[in-house]
Amino acid sequence: MRPVLSALVFAAVLCSCSAQRSPAGVKPPASRDHTGPARTVERPKGLLTLEQAEKYMLELVNRDREAEGVAAVEWDPIAAAAGMRHARDMVTRGFTAHIGTDGSVPELRYTEAGGVHMSQENAGCFADAKGREVDPEPRFDPAMIEKVEAAFMAEKPPHDGHRKNILKRWHTHVGVGLAKARGLDIVCLAQEFTDQYGSYADAPREAKLGQKLVVSGKVIAPARFVGVGLSRIDTPTAKEPTHLLRTGSYAIPAPFVTYFPQGFVTPKPVTVRGDQFEIEIPLSDSKSAPAAGRRGVYGLSIWAEVPGTKDFVMVSLRTIRVK
Repeated sequence: MRPVLSALVFAAVLCSCSAQRSPAGVKPPASRDHTGPARTVERPKGLLTLEQAEKYMLELVNRDREAEGVAAVEWDPIAAAAGMRHARDMVTRGFTAHIGTDGSVPELRYTEAGGVHMSQENAGCFADAKGREVDPEPRFDPAMIEKVEAAFMAEKPPHDGHRKNILKRWHTHVGVGLAKARGLDIVCLAQEFTDQYGSYADAPREAKLGQKLVVSGKVIAPARFVGVGLSRIDTPTAKEPTHLLRTGSYAIPAPFVTYFPQGFVTPKPVTVRGDQFEIEIPLSDSKSAPAAGRRGVYGLSIWAEVPGTKDFVMVSLRTIRVK
């Protein structure tokens, strides 16, 4: 069976899922209309090294954002490392999904790569669940990279999640994991767009159920701090590629609790001084008895108002394995 070009089987991007709406339930605004033709990006000559291919993908993304009147994004090496982990997994096992064969989800891979901001993923690869060997020294045809980006941008509503993700106004950075199977020209990739609007105190990668966690940091202008949230998913387990090919989109888990500053309805107020915030919260989804909550992967989110939207959005989402 001939390999299927990844761009034809992409799952819906997670940015369009209802789980990302503001804790206040505010509906996000519609995208702006097209503002002009995309500028020309000169195609590099010959096959590209990984570094050259990453640079070319960044140029294509920024060309498409510029054509819609959206500011350029910068390169994020940590996000690229998370994307590379996923791209190589998809090559090796022959699938396209936002969940990995180890059960990992985008925010978990980004956190484990060292990321502390919010990331949103576009991903694509094969769709036949066949095992392949990753090319350890890949060379990329620039035309194939263009083809994948063009497929994203050609999407039409309501199935245009990847396009919306590329054009999202409050994204500030992107990292792209690119991989190939040995002997094939199909480009497998994971675009990881990130929103860098602050700095945050370290959070543990692992913790005990009910453990108190001090969450603090600084949200920088033009963003404004709104709140701190906790979500939860089950501990990841290994998945077969045939199962992953049926998963479709991945919804970012909605918080089961959100803490706001004084003056809002909140279980406990967040202390805010200028652009700094701090709160101590239990890692548990049980309000009455933290030690009786459920174990799993907890998502620690920071919410803010950012330019270009009336919605509250996550600007940081880190994972903690709670045992």
